[in-house]
Amino acid sequence: MPKKKVSVFLAAILGILLLTQVYVYAGENKVEIVVDNVSTGISVKTVSKNNITMIPAKELAESIRGNFTYDYNSMTGIITYKESEIRFRLDNDIVMFNGKYIKAPAPMSIEDYRFIVPLEFCCEELGIHCYMDYKKNLLYIYTQNSGDLIYNVMSGDSLWLISQKFGTTIDKIKQLNGLTSDIIYVNQKLIIKRLDPIDNSFVSYTSNNATLSSGTSLSVPPVGYLKAWTEVKVIGKNGDWYKVKTANGTGYIHKSVTYIKQDIWDDRPNSKYFENKINVDTSKSYITYKNYVVQKGDTLWTIGEKMGITDYELASANNISREAILYIGDVLKIPVHNIPVKDKVIPTSGEILDWFAEAQYVFPIGSVGKVIDIATGKSFMIKRTMGSGHADCETLTASDTKVMKEIFGGYWNWNRRPFILEFNGRRLAVSIAGMPHAGVDGLPFMQNVANRSDNYGYGPNYDTIANGMDGHFDLYFLNCQRHKDNKIDALHQQNVLIAGGLR
Repeated sequence: MPKKKVSVFLAAILGILLLTQVYVYAGENKVEIVVDNVSTGISVKTVSKNNITMIPAKELAESIRGNFTYDYNSMTGIITYKESEIRFRLDNDIVMFNGKYIKAPAPMSIEDYRFIVPLEFCCEELGIHCYMDYKKNLLYIYTQNSGDLIYNVMSGDSLWLISQKFGTTIDKIKQLNGLTSDIIYVNQKLIIKRLDPIDNSFVSYTSNNATLSSGTSLSVPPVGYLKAWTEVKVIGKNGDWYKVKTANGTGYIHKSVTYIKQDIWDDRPNSKYFENKINVDTSKSYITYKNYVVQKGDTLWTIGEKMGITDYELASANNISREAILYIGDVLKIPVHNIPVKDKVIPTSGEILDWFAEAQYVFPIGSVGKVIDIATGKSFMIKRTMGSGHADCETLTASDTKVMKEIFGGYWNWNRRPFILEFNGRRLAVSIAGMPHAGVDGLPFMQNVANRSDNYGYGPNYDTIANGMDGHFDLYFLNCQRHKDNKIDALHQQNVLIAGGLR
């Protein structure tokens, strides 16, 4: 094939790859955020989604002295800045800005255990300006709404580089600053452009007679009073109060007397993100093997339990069936899963481990550890007694049972809560359901018994420890499955990520 045709063919393939790529990191290095020419000390990885720059919402908000919160029940992330707010629902590009639905260029999503949002869209709605310099890995944010944009010259800058960074020309910069040459100096302050005011206000109405308050309370002096269906211009939102401009002046009216005409509506279902398997990097894990000599009374089940692996994995490693008869002196090959300690999202979080590829080997049957409730800080000791799709565990003592019951509100229930599991020197992200089931305390393990806990009726007793708790409870790592249908439990999945530092 001629070289020219090869080049054209490769270029076409490259173009297709670029078009089909959805998420890519903007670079290996993190981007440092500079606000009003001052470094914030905050560095983040940005992500490009269909040529839209996405940035972690929490770090963006903190850099401009705003706030980001996430409500796990409604799957809603809220950025507040001064007297404005943007509400994102996970994986939904219809967002609410100061009470009005608008369409975003990309939805809030999760990447690398961070809630990420479209950078330029958020800045524009919040009335601030942003410029990215990927050559220096710097994000410049200017919080002023209008006036002169002033830039502090850095080492390595030139008028051409600055003009490209801010989307202007060398001549315009020279004209604004009265420069007669292209020479500039480090720390020199240059006027880059005139900023036009960003006006994101919209018309609304009072839905009833309303007090125009001077603050976000009815106990402060009123600015005036408005009749029902008075036109107002919404210029901000502070909690349950809208900041408005009216013919009577500027003030606040409560949401209960505010009517906002919606041009679009959000009737989309919640995101399915937490219902699905979430990919985890397991590339650093590896398997080695050791030998085991069969002893009297051994079965594949008991050997697997002793070695922290399943009987079917043991059978597969030795190319035998799970029903194979073992003889004393037989030598079996035992897979040993080596799972290195992972970097944590934040220092106080737990490692996020995939259950099937990692966690079931890190915390095998028979293991004893301590679990710490994220919300209260209370802790108790547990033992993993069984479980394949997830870990079935019991408290070690009656005292541990008492603490667990207190954490779950003083009674047993199927509520899920995020926990940190401390085991073998590691801190692991897990979720626990507060309902002991399938057992009767104090009776022999696996003996058929009646009245097993949580209405399990007659069957094998899955209670192994006399601890004042009937049966065992569920402990989930990431991508665990329920016994009843082998599906992922969305609430457990969400809790594991919370314990792992999702923010």
